[in-house]
Amino acid sequence: MNRACRVVTSEISARILIAAQLQALDEFRWTVIAGDEMRTSLDGVEQVQITMRREPALADFMSFIRLLRYFRANRFAFIQTHTPKASMLALPAARLAGQRTIYTMHGAMYFRGNGRLANLAGWAFERWCCSWANVVSMQSAEDTEELPRVRACPKRKVRYQGNGIDLERFTNVPDNSSASNGTSQRNGEGRKCMNEPCADLPEANGLPVVLNISRLVKEKGCLDFFALAERLAGKALFVHVGPQERDQRDAVAADVIDDLSRRQIVHFAGEVNDVRPYLRAADIFVLPSFREGIPRGCMEAAAMGLAVAAYDVRGVREVVPEGFGLLAPRGDIDALTETVTALLDDPAARQAAATACAAHVRSTFDERLVYERLRVLYAGLMSPTQPVL
Repeated sequence: MNRACRVVTSEISARILIAAQLQALDEFRWTVIAGDEMRTSLDGVEQVQITMRREPALADFMSFIRLLRYFRANRFAFIQTHTPKASMLALPAARLAGQRTIYTMHGAMYFRGNGRLANLAGWAFERWCCSWANVVSMQSAEDTEELPRVRACPKRKVRYQGNGIDLERFTNVPDNSSASNGTSQRNGEGRKCMNEPCADLPEANGLPVVLNISRLVKEKGCLDFFALAERLAGKALFVHVGPQERDQRDAVAADVIDDLSRRQIVHFAGEVNDVRPYLRAADIFVLPSFREGIPRGCMEAAAMGLAVAAYDVRGVREVVPEGFGLLAPRGDIDALTETVTALLDDPAARQAAATACAAHVRSTFDERLVYERLRVLYAGLMSPTQPVL
């Protein structure tokens, strides 16, 4: 059996982004390298820790050296990287060690609508990673056209991977349509689902539940979600699910979280092992993220029958169907407030949007399609007749 390696910056990325792939693609003997300690073991997967920091640091040089030494000591059919810092360091280390590489682009740092200086830095980063990769596996269909157009990545290296979820896991749950009186059936006792209560959610008291699932960083639009909650206080129960970050410069400050929680503007559930009870309890899913690849949270929410309101950014607009006014311009809190208010005020329109979101995701974002694309990619990369690009 061929050995293959995945590299991620943090163990949470391994759990969320690739754990299911590793189990499904069992024709390889996998090794996962993570920048911090793996808290969850994966059956049949070797787990290696080589410390990497998310933010730029002098320690990056030592991380690169350790990766280079490891790759020289271990031979793999290919080495596949995920997340920015892991890709920036592991791709050149792997190529210098004489190994084949795949750069998985979950969402390019360069994208339409970003600021000029941010895009200059993003272009340089993507150019660096793509130059060291034999193959660039892209999750966003938009990226497959945009990155070659701006010469950040040669078209010959591009492969479309897409993204997907376990649809059965997120659709095989009780129906969550709205009650005839316009109040969600998921409030009160209805918030208990799949034999698991929605943990510490307070009573909604008949109000709709507006949910956001993300890491607590500014790039994910958390501050905009909080501003939305402030504006619509009393019209809905606003809930955030996701971990706080300790090592990122744009992490939301703890005192901001404490203040919003104390004033009962937003309920913070923290990091959870299973988001489905929270999705089952919600009426609207909101993701005002400033940058995405193909957001899993939107896919999962839509698959479970929620209307998804978000900013109109790359990746998100691939998941959210057109024609229902669910996307607001990036950073436009006024427009986002109008979008969510319209959904709150009109249960029938909300249900129509939810039905459209569910149909689109269930027909397009099945993770089994991703597995088959990856098998084709791997076969082509390892073919003895396939030249190194």
